[in-house]
Amino acid sequence: MMYLKYLTFILSSLLFTAACTRSTEPSPVGGKIVLTEKSLKLVQAGNSFSFALLNKCLDGTIENRMVSPLSVSLALSMTLNGASGTTLDAMQKALGLDGLTIAEINGIYSDLMAALVKADPTVTMSIANSIWIRKDFPVLDPFVQTNQTYYQAEVTRLDFNSAGLNTINNWVSDKTNGKIPTILTGISANEIMFLINAIYFNGKWKYQFETAKTANEQFTCSDKKSISVPMMKMENSFGYTVQSGFKAMTLPYGAEKFQMVFLLPDAGTIPDQLAASLSPEKWSALHAALQTKTKIPVWIPKWKFSWKITLNEILAKLGMGIAFDANNANFSGINAQNQLYLTSVLHKTYIDVNESGTEAAAVTSVGVGVTAMPVDPPSFYLTRPFLFFIMEEDTGAILFAGKVENPLQ
Repeated sequence: MMYLKYLTFILSSLLFTAACTRSTEPSPVGGKIVLTEKSLKLVQAGNSFSFALLNKCLDGTIENRMVSPLSVSLALSMTLNGASGTTLDAMQKALGLDGLTIAEINGIYSDLMAALVKADPTVTMSIANSIWIRKDFPVLDPFVQTNQTYYQAEVTRLDFNSAGLNTINNWVSDKTNGKIPTILTGISANEIMFLINAIYFNGKWKYQFETAKTANEQFTCSDKKSISVPMMKMENSFGYTVQSGFKAMTLPYGAEKFQMVFLLPDAGTIPDQLAASLSPEKWSALHAALQTKTKIPVWIPKWKFSWKITLNEILAKLGMGIAFDANNANFSGINAQNQLYLTSVLHKTYIDVNESGTEAAAVTSVGVGVTAMPVDPPSFYLTRPFLFFIMEEDTGAILFAGKVENPLQ
């Protein structure tokens, strides 16, 4: 979880050309994503939202955290098609989409989703959207049709009872390969709609770790507690750079269209402090620096965790509080006769990193209710808390972002 700012863009928004990898094995071919100026603007805005969202979720708590900014942005961008007035303005600004028309946002997102799922034939990646409407509640046709056209949203009307709840959760489980079994625990009497995005990612490392080389090593948590964790080990040429305050390296998947980027803060600095310093400009510079390959030994802990959060408060702090205000929110593009507002934005994520690769998933549900230091010899040992990102290589778009405080947590 990773591309956010998009009148009607023709398919040239994102062009695909064949690209080969440097693998010595039979080379899988991925589609190269070439961005127009406005598409690039959306990706940069999306990355800005990524850092803002991650920073708000890293509240100093010594816990593993992961978000998918792409999932949150897609779910809320579907919702944008029903927003009007100051509510629309606030949501666009919070997402970094101000300056683009709704038609532009829809068009670029449509192309971006198609590009991401086709970018690497060796990586399993799916993006699914759905809208669930209470059976007796009228919704304007343009709202539904726009989301079907641009987001390929599955639109279903059903009774909001226990059977309906199970239907929604079963869709979520299916679209995340069972990694996120549920998103809703209940449906309130005033809720009339849920807009849901689900992303699933499964990529094998281009250079896989040998299981036999995995051995327990000490990992020092932010609270100075030392724990023994399974550490995967390898020596190879990877994108690697030493920056002010941290080291960074990349591990590529499959055809090298997707990468996991690791940011290891200098000793004495916690991941939350490093995350607070990130920006789209720094990310672009880092992306460029990581193009240089260096042969280094690396230690990467195995980890697996899931996380969930209600994003209402965080999104309000980012500027879209009006959307949650039952008295002032304006979603007249969904239904002009009723006062609608966002009841909740729920977000769940899952990640499993092991010797063969990474499996990750994210679901976002939007509920609508009525009413310069000396340089050490190159090495990269993740033996203390760190940040990680999964990005698309051509665009630098961030799909997932998180931190590992304790690989055993």
